[in-house]
Amino acid sequence: MAMIHQNGRSSEVESIERLSLFELTGKLFGIDIVASREVLPLPENWTPLPNSGEVYRGVFNLRGEIFPLVDISPILGLTPKEILPDDMVILVEHEPEFIVGIVVDKVHGIMSYSPPDMKLPRGLVPRSIEPYVSGVVYHHRNPERNPIYVLDLRNIFRTKAFLAYY
Repeated sequence: MAMIHQNGRSSEVESIERLSLFELTGKLFGIDIVASREVLPLPENWTPLPNSGEVYRGVFNLRGEIFPLVDISPILGLTPKEILPDDMVILVEHEPEFIVGIVVDKVHGIMSYSPPDMKLPRGLVPRSIEPYVSGVVYHHRNPERNPIYVLDLRNIFRTKAFLAYY
């Protein structure tokens, strides 16, 4: 909570975080909206990269810039994604020179949540992916259903799979 001081009075204002929500192999994930640069359909002109491993799947040209197309499923302990024509790409900016297109099954829009509502991942996610999940939140409309795993992109981008090509 943030404190606002106005006219000699102080009041608490709840801070709100926003996530870009997406689906990958039937699970819901969220990333900080600040990291989401753009959402687009899978470009028809993407080019597969042979022998580049399970994460780096190819490259694509977007308005004259070339971006890597990545599948984070293997990092998250999921089956590598079969890339389909109706998939979506979230262009994610980690650093000014580190922009990648993450291929996902569906994009579900934006969700706001209060930081105290985020649960720590320990015990809520498989231990193998705990380093890549900063927390778990539940959608206010359906809290008992699908948890949303909030990804820690900084740790995902530090994996050997990413660093091998950057």
